[in-house]
Amino acid sequence: MYPRNQVHSDCIVFEGSNMAECHPVAFRWPMQAKLKGAMLIHVDPRFTRTSAMGDIYAPIRAGSDIAFLGGLINYVLNSARWNSYPFFREFLVNDTNAATIISEEFQDTEDLNGVFSGLHLYKGGTAMWPFNGFVGEYDDASWQYARGDGRSQGWVAATARSGEQQAKTGSEEQAGQARRGPPFDELVRSLRKPPVERDETLQHPRTVFQILKRHYWRYTPEMVERATGCPKETFIRVAEAILANSGRDRTTAWSYAVGWTQHTYGPQMIGTYALLQLLLGNMGRPGGGIMALRGHASIQGSTDVPTLYHSIHGYMPAPSAVKQHDTLADYLATETLATGYWVNTPKFLVSYLKSMYGAAATPENDFGYDWHPKIIGDHSHLPMFVAMADGRVKGMLCIGQNPATSLNASVERKGLRRLEWLVVKDNWMTETATFWYTAPEVENGEVKPQDIQTEVFFFPSAQVAETEGSFTNTERMLQ
Repeated sequence: MYPRNQVHSDCIVFEGSNMAECHPVAFRWPMQAKLKGAMLIHVDPRFTRTSAMGDIYAPIRAGSDIAFLGGLINYVLNSARWNSYPFFREFLVNDTNAATIISEEFQDTEDLNGVFSGLHLYKGGTAMWPFNGFVGEYDDASWQYARGDGRSQGWVAATARSGEQQAKTGSEEQAGQARRGPPFDELVRSLRKPPVERDETLQHPRTVFQILKRHYWRYTPEMVERATGCPKETFIRVAEAILANSGRDRTTAWSYAVGWTQHTYGPQMIGTYALLQLLLGNMGRPGGGIMALRGHASIQGSTDVPTLYHSIHGYMPAPSAVKQHDTLADYLATETLATGYWVNTPKFLVSYLKSMYGAAATPENDFGYDWHPKIIGDHSHLPMFVAMADGRVKGMLCIGQNPATSLNASVERKGLRRLEWLVVKDNWMTETATFWYTAPEVENGEVKPQDIQTEVFFFPSAQVAETEGSFTNTERMLQ
């Protein structure tokens, strides 16, 4: 966790992970924390070695994590400690969007029979994923912040002080821009929107805080017990433990692993996680946060480096030939957000292009933007194999991956059979390297090896400990 002499977490909760067995080296640090008085909690359908080392084991049904976390959110919001301890409210107002007022058009699940406003239904289905019925897609236009002069339905947003500061900062920025004049400042100014409306008392019914509170009111300990199978008494012990170990001088860390990531609704689970940690002031502080445990040294590095098709360095979207990305100005106008940290996208992208093209990247040539490759569609994992099966991809470099044994293995092996060539680079022979004679459809006679024209090259590779270079560890620190 924190590989230093000082272990910061006062409480560590493992959910969706069996750290003791799957990450035994990293588990040394929670054990060090335990020796120094930290509490360990394990929430999992199975009783494992992690459970055995914990102070509390909370059993839940597989896939019921959101109900468990929603119960914790509701319990925290209604607890005497949370409502009487000033730190939690101060953190919420100053470091989250809890005080921000949402548009009048927004409707919660209470108002629309279980769905949010903006849901569009249409007849769905593809050759690969046929649906019997309708597929839904949300338009989030009604979910946006209310903006204006800071007043809404008689409520005065508490922004006078911040407004004065913004005006002062704005005048200083304008003076600085007149001196420096960095590229695309005019674009950024044109994207700015009126200030959001806020109520720092958190009483306005359309604040993020009040919407959150209304949404989670049903997640009572009794409901959690019915939905998850976790005994009410155990659930309350967990809730009281994380409350007691969160505050100005204490933090609780949560840890999850692939057990959460591989759920179809994994992002919702992790988002609920983040809500709870924000309510408890455990974000951005030593010993707090959310720890994503990963089985490979650089699996998070695939996004940090990046090797994913749709992003470039800094998590910026890859330039696209099918979006409005024809010029650098077009890209920035499309991708720059009007608020938050991503308002700095022009600076990030120009810096990135300079790192790519060095002295050749100048304002006159848009910092070499035209030289940068552009994607032409969805090149993610499954669409890529569909394109192979359709004969639209001639060859593949498969490095450190074994698609022939994936959840959609038959579809992916069909794609491999249509390739002209396949290069597999791995530590040992895999099912992907041998798919042409060991695949189930080959062994049962459905497909004959002599009918597979794919030429396969296998490159044995050194393991990570045998090579020089850097990697991203479990805590996403570059080593």
